[in-house]
Amino acid sequence: MIEPTFKDIDFVELINADANVGVMIVSADGHLVWYSRNVPKIFGASPDHDYSGKRIDEIFHEEFANERIEWIRQVISDGQTMRVSHLYQGDQMISTIMPLERDTVSTYASILTRRERLRDDNSANVTKSQLVDLGPLSTLSGRELEVLILLGHGHSVPETAKLLHRSPRTIEQHKASIGRKLGTSVIADIARRVGEVGLQMNDLGRQKFTALREEFRKP
Repeated sequence: MIEPTFKDIDFVELINADANVGVMIVSADGHLVWYSRNVPKIFGASPDHDYSGKRIDEIFHEEFANERIEWIRQVISDGQTMRVSHLYQGDQMISTIMPLERDTVSTYASILTRRERLRDDNSANVTKSQLVDLGPLSTLSGRELEVLILLGHGHSVPETAKLLHRSPRTIEQHKASIGRKLGTSVIADIARRVGEVGLQMNDLGRQKFTALREEFRKP
């Protein structure tokens, strides 16, 4: 029996097989050299565009792009892998940025991104993005987000009211407003999703924005 070797493995197809994983190769100046099939889906981008050769700041808004280009340059300069946690379109994502060497000189970085909640026990060596893309939750006010987060982490309406120094009636009014804005009356399902994502109160202190440029969003 002849044992398989690494040459027998189609790593690109292996990457493409997991819809929650995307891989990119990016240059030090932020040009997207190559990306796997699932990258547009993971970032909520339209699959109708060819993103190869574009700079990150052509696809994403400046703040988001600049933060990531800085990480890429740091990884290439230091030659050290970096893990990054970011909240994107309301989902937790983890990116691993690794320098790629060519003729012993690193000029590119590979980025593996997957939708995954950051676990407390492995967060010590993880860089956290200072930007937050709340996706559909961006329509909510700051107070409504606080209510939703507390409910999502298992607090009852009376407990939420006490923590926010408001009456239970006010919290119920916020719940109704959340439902109207998000187009659902089942707030418990949305709150559960917030809890699963791991959205925390301190996330609301970070800069909130929409990362993807409008022309690249899904119709």
